[in-house]
Amino acid sequence: TAASAPRSPAPPRPSLPPAPDAPRRAPVGIDAEAPNTARAAAERAQRERGESPPAGRSRRGLLLVLAAAVAIVAVIVLVTSLGGSSHTPQTRSSATVGAAPPVASKHAKTHHAASTSTQKAATTANPSETSVAVLNGTETTGLAHRVSGELQARGYTQAVPLSGLPGGGSSQQTVVQYVSGHRGEAEAVAHSLGVGQVQPLESTVAALAGSSSVVVIVGADKASQ
Repeated sequence: TAASAPRSPAPPRPSLPPAPDAPRRAPVGIDAEAPNTARAAAERAQRERGESPPAGRSRRGLLLVLAAAVAIVAVIVLVTSLGGSSHTPQTRSSATVGAAPPVASKHAKTHHAASTSTQKAATTANPSETSVAVLNGTETTGLAHRVSGELQARGYTQAVPLSGLPGGGSSQQTVVQYVSGHRGEAEAVAHSLGVGQVQPLESTVAALAGSSSVVVIVGADKASQ
């Protein structure tokens, strides 16, 4: 019967193709940080080898430095201009005040030059060649003889006392007068006697002095000595 008939074996199941391998996933955070890490390592290697950084970054740094330098220079110029304008009046005032001392210095130089010229005349004039007339300008008897003797003792061998009283009355101060061209000799005589007044020969005195080139009019100041 059909129930006793042997069962035929079941057909084999077809084999399924192998499943594709799932893609491998990198650890979390590796893909995002890998480029930055590589770039930093490359820059570190460049610095160690002495290589310069990329041109773009170097140019930006240079521009920043130049801009800072320009700003500093502008501030310095502004401060200097403001400070100079505020101190200008004081500088002019100081210059004006400082201009006074040279005036005193000029007078001192003039006085020194006059003193030097007198001393030079006293040393260069030859006393023995100087003709000196001594007049008594006071009423003290023998004063002209006394002064002429002092001059002779100092080398003025041509010093002679003359008679006659110069016009104008009695003289209080001794004066040394000179003929034109003999000022140096007159200054030397005045220096020898300690007299400070030296002047050109007056006409009234020239009539009494004769041919003398230097005339000493003795005043009352010598009478008291």
